[in-house]
Amino acid sequence: MDSRIYWFVAVFSYIIQTKCLSLLQWTARDSGRPDIDHQGVSIFLSFMYFVPWLLLVPGARLLTLSGWFTVSRPVTPESRALDENGGLMDNENNNNNSTGITAGNYISYDNGVKRNDIFGKLSYVIKLVVLSLLLLIVVFTYMNSLSLTPAFDVALIQNTSIFEITSLLYGVCGLSRRKNVFRNFIVMMIALVGIVLVSYTKATCDLLAGKVSINQNTGEIDDPFLFDRLKSCLLCGLGALALGPFMVLWNRWFNYSDRITISHQSQHLTFIASICMAVFLPFLPRGLSTVAKIPTTKVFWLGALASVFFGTLPHVFSLSLIQRQTLPSYSTTINLGAIIFMGISDWICEPTQTTIVRWEVIGYIMLSVSCVVLSIAYYEKKHISLY
Repeated sequence: MDSRIYWFVAVFSYIIQTKCLSLLQWTARDSGRPDIDHQGVSIFLSFMYFVPWLLLVPGARLLTLSGWFTVSRPVTPESRALDENGGLMDNENNNNNSTGITAGNYISYDNGVKRNDIFGKLSYVIKLVVLSLLLLIVVFTYMNSLSLTPAFDVALIQNTSIFEITSLLYGVCGLSRRKNVFRNFIVMMIALVGIVLVSYTKATCDLLAGKVSINQNTGEIDDPFLFDRLKSCLLCGLGALALGPFMVLWNRWFNYSDRITISHQSQHLTFIASICMAVFLPFLPRGLSTVAKIPTTKVFWLGALASVFFGTLPHVFSLSLIQRQTLPSYSTTINLGAIIFMGISDWICEPTQTTIVRWEVIGYIMLSVSCVVLSIAYYEKKHISLY
């Protein structure tokens, strides 16, 4: 299947995930009960977020067994150097085995070290723990932000932060092509200007839609959730920056060689999710007791299931496939697409509560054009088997 299809799957599943999780958070907030612990709700949702990650291994094996398509991954100078110096087999083993790598050899090696080597196992565990801690920061700040501000605001600030930090680190760490760097930089600046226009006109749109009002005494916008919005944007924006090192380390440690299959990568992601769930486990009773106090309905639990099976699971799985098939920098365009389609989804879901102004449309046009140009510039595919 083409990676551009996975691009749309990643974007739409992120929107479903964010809107459903926002619905759950605001159901707890609007319950009217003063004893509701919003941190407990965030803990419960964070734990629930990692549950579908345990299904990545069965999904990858089904994908491998199907054998429906051939996928590709780019060969960059960085990955070529890693293959030469840090491949799955060391030089001694290559000299003793002239026939290449077999299935049995791959099982005995993981990320350049033997599995029966204590140092290798310790190194592998440290890598998983580091990635887990980085991911914990991103997920927990994301969940907390959804309890303070609407889903669109969270999606806007989170995807902007991820787009900026990953684009920067991919370039600095040599994971992106050094072709047409200045042109791509100009396009990125146009995209960021479009985001600024969209976010700046958001207050005007909310005012025209009647979501906020003008204080007659001060002449300023009277927004009762102003400080919550500021805290949410600061929390989510800073927390999302941790995803930059996560993606760089993931590509250096677990996505550097074509010999690593999607099944092995899914195992790594499952271990990372298990560590994150283990960290949340001591706090889970607090989350469960909080959820028990919320007057939940079928809509609440349907939203929870939708966020898991139609949001998180396809989003993570499609992202891992895109990382395998294309340059790492191509995945940064998913963040721009998420902002665009999140705005469109708000217009569709809330037509009577959404007002559109000219500069907002101009901002979305700039953002859309930049997303298309960067997608074309970053898209590169090699015909290498997925499994």
